Formats: sequence, structure tokens, C-alpha cells
Amino acid sequence: MNYIQTQKFSDVYVSCKTMMPFNRNTITALNVLVYMMKAKTEKMDSKQKLASTLNLAYGTKISYGLTSFGDLIQVDVRFQFVRPDWIEDENYVNKIKDIMDQALFHSVLDEENFKESVYLLKNRLLAQMDDPANLSCMYAFEMAHDKHSISIPVQGSLKDLETLTLKDVKQIYTLYMDMAKHFYICGYVDQELYDFIDSLDSHCPFISERTLLPKVETSYKTFEKDISQTCISQVYSTSVDISSADYEAELLLCSILGQSQKNLMFDEIREKNSLCYSISSSIIRFDGAILIHTGVNRKDVTKVLNLIETQMDRLLNMDYDDAYLEIAKMGFKDRLVGGLDQALSLIAQAFLDDLLHRKLTTEQRIERIMKVTKEDISRVALQMNLASVAIVAENENEL
Repeated sequence: MNYIQTQKFSDVYVSCKTMMPFNRNTITALNVLVYMMKAKTEKMDSKQKLASTLNLAYGTKISYGLTSFGDLIQVDVRFQFVRPDWIEDENYVNKIKDIMDQALFHSVLDEENFKESVYLLKNRLLAQMDDPANLSCMYAFEMAHDKHSISIPVQGSLKDLETLTLKDVKQIYTLYMDMAKHFYICGYVDQELYDFIDSLDSHCPFISERTLLPKVETSYKTFEKDISQTCISQVYSTSVDISSADYEAELLLCSILGQSQKNLMFDEIREKNSLCYSISSSIIRFDGAILIHTGVNRKDVTKVLNLIETQMDRLLNMDYDDAYLEIAKMGFKDRLVGGLDQALSLIAQAFLDDLLHRKLTTEQRIERIMKVTKEDISRVALQMNLASVAIVAENENEL
């Protein structure tokens, strides 16, 4: 268990993280399971009872999340409640303990809950299929490498949902219950609550499993849809592992390219040439990949793709003003410092350190960022390979 003891927050944040295999044939069942876990427990067997119990515990909150980390998927169950030393109710700690026990270990997996959860997931997936931005990203990941975990949709798939059974969900729940549980506390708790949470922790190190996206021949495909704006998603492999000495250079490359408040793609493609509605880049750090997403008119697709490639060449050839690098560095520094005042950021950083079996101070992280040079970024740019380009475009008759 990792206890980040601090009295700077009025609330306590507890996160229970469970790492599971990230497989195409189980991810849809896992999504349904999360919906079922949210819905009710043995004692809180209706949404009304659940809401009432949380309100009586001074507005305690529970949230659930699924996040991929390379070849693993994380089930994160989070609790937020007022710190115990601020509450005079003698039964308050027992209420929190009971809520945590119920949410983590006493889900009700019955047919009624299953059908409702399938319905909710289906509606979410259908809504995502109607979103051209989401659709282009999904296609780009699928096309990047069909044997790599990057191609697996974290949210599950409609096709698998059609044949899913309650038995499938119960099997994935059994697997979830058997996997190690890692707890993080940020805030201030009394000894009784600390001992309770510590007793739930598996007290074993994380195992990190990840495979970098390999270099492949570029896949291009255009999908037509009745929409008013074309969306382009491109996936680049970087060959940079999150534990590599080049990782900070990869972060800054992505920032300068299309993430920082001052970046090459926005300045050149949006501001200078007015060829897109939006453009950005984001890093997929456990897969060694970068995603570029652009909203354009269909007639400008070729121009935009060429200009994106030009910005890549500028990074490779170090052909950009030093201000881009300095602004990107300061952005990371500000986020690292700002994260010290955010409980969830502190937990996320502690988890990453545990997962990667490292221990870095904020000062050391900042130092690593500040040491990156244009030459370092150029070295990363040299390794980049365009894996896929997915275009969800307006129908031709819409133009």
C-alpha cells in the first residue's frame, strides 16, 4: 500500500488499482462488469440505497475507471470522503469501511443488472460510432497493427456485446477478484482506517507488460459518413519506451508538434494557412506511439497531411525557434509543480513510479525535462514511423 500522508486536503482519496490482461476477447465483458459494479451491491441493492448510503456518509463518492497500460488494463475503483478527524460521528469510519467493502467485494451480478448494464454500454458505443472524431481514432488504432494491444478498443465493441452472456461477466469478475489489489491513500486517515485499507492490499510488486508498436508499412483508408467535417487520425510509432532515456525527449517532441500552447502544427496549419478547424497530438506512452488528430474540410486533406509531414521534418532537422522548446519545457514544469496540489495527480504519479519500479522526486523529473536538447528531439524524430492514417470524411455529395 502507498500512503501519501498530507493534511493539505479536506478530503481523503483512496484508489484501488487492479491490473488485468488486456485482451480483445474479454474487454467488452470487463466494461459491462464495471457498469454492474457501479449499479448495486449486496447491501446497497438499488441506486436509491446506494445514493442514500453515500449521502449519509457525508457525501462520500465512488467512481470507476478502465485505463490501458500497454498489454495490461487497469480497473480503478476510487473513493473520496471527508477526512475522519473532521467528523464527530463515532460511526463514520465504520460507514466508510462498509462502503469500501461493499463496492470492492460484494457486487450483485444478476440478470437484471446485466441487462441494464449491456443497454448502457450499447448506447455509449453507439454514440461513439456517431462521433467522427472518435471513429477516426478507433480506425487509426485498428489499422496501426492488428496484433498489437493498441488496436483493442478500451471501451469494448458492439459485435462482442451482441453475444455476451452473464456467465462471461461472472468469469471476468472471478478473474478480477483473484488479481492483486494495490491501494493508494492521499490525505489523512486515522490508524483504524489505515489498518483496514492496508489489510485489503495484496502487498506485492506490480508487473508491467508492454510491447512497443513496431515499424510497419503505412495503412491508409478513407471512410465516408454523413457529416459536415472530415476527421483525420494518424498513428506514429516512436520506438521509445516509457522507461527509456529518450522518453522526456519524446514528451517534448509531442508537445512541440501539437500539444503545447505554442506548437508547430497549430501555428503553421491552423493559424498561418487556415486549413483546419482543430489539430493536436497526444502521446500513447506505454505503446511507444503518438496520435495526431485533425478536423478539416475534405478538399484540404492532402494539403494538411503534407504540412504535418513538413512539421515532422522540422523536428528532425531542428528547424524551429528555440521558443517552442522553452515553452514546452515550462509547460511540463508547471504541470509537475501544479500536480503537487492535486490528490489524484499525486496518486497517479505514485502509481507510475510503482509500476515502473522507480523513485523520482519532482525536482528530478523537472531536471530531466530541462536537460532535453533539440538534438535529443531530432534523434526521436528520426525513429518515428507513420503506421496508419484513418480519414472519416464527408460524403462526396456533401461537398
